[in-house]
Amino acid sequence: MAVAGAVVAACAPAQGQQTREATAPVPTAVVTPAPTDLRPGTNHSYAADTYAYPAADVHSWLVDGAKAATYPEAKIAFLTFDDGPSTTTTPKDLDILRSEGVPATFFYITGDRVLGKVDPAIPRRALAEGHAICVHSRSHDYHELYPGRRADAEHIVADHDRAIADLRRVFGDGYSAGCYRYPGGHMSWHGMEPADAALASEGVHWIDWNTMTGDAEPPKRAPHTADQAARMVPAGLTAAGDPRVAVVLMHDAEGMTLSTEALRTVIDGLRDKGYRFGVIS
Repeated sequence: MAVAGAVVAACAPAQGQQTREATAPVPTAVVTPAPTDLRPGTNHSYAADTYAYPAADVHSWLVDGAKAATYPEAKIAFLTFDDGPSTTTTPKDLDILRSEGVPATFFYITGDRVLGKVDPAIPRRALAEGHAICVHSRSHDYHELYPGRRADAEHIVADHDRAIADLRRVFGDGYSAGCYRYPGGHMSWHGMEPADAALASEGVHWIDWNTMTGDAEPPKRAPHTADQAARMVPAGLTAAGDPRVAVVLMHDAEGMTLSTEALRTVIDGLRDKGYRFGVIS
């Protein structure tokens, strides 16, 4: 009996081994993100990786032109929409862009004034369909941002940072954007250098444009038909010296329909000139 007991004892696993086996980690499934998901640390989906360009580069291409170190050999067009999102105009633009297979960059006004009034499904659709989402401010308040027509760096940066927080509530904490468009455009104001430097310290670069549909121009300069709006884009590029980088200014605010009506013609015209399309990150 003693021998049998010894055999049983010898066959039993050690107590420590029992504990290790009982607490061995269970392998977990690897979750592969969908192409339509936000790529963390960016302002676009995984699917947009192949045609997303850093804002620092696009800024340099606009400011320095062909002298920029990274100026592309191929023609690239960036369709940009300001002042959205909106309940009526933005979905129509998204429908056209999807049918044309073309991406765009949307510069949003956040807060309760614009973004807060729109179903979050609209901006989320834009990102999921391959577009990029940038900041166009939270307040869009010229008097606060540019008192006396001079940039107030402190207000501009604080406004930008609040806008980023708003967008993270829509897209998640992984949202980040290096692109910013000053309300009214950088070209419209004085004393911009301190604000530019403060934004750059956060990795943010301002983006203006080199052509437009003119949908927000004063009445004396504004086009009255979609055809006139579409023709302003190649005219603007000619005036800019036919650059290899085109940044087209349009608007998708509530009630602004001219660029929507002109959009297919704008896309066709840029394609005919040899441009492919990208987004700004």
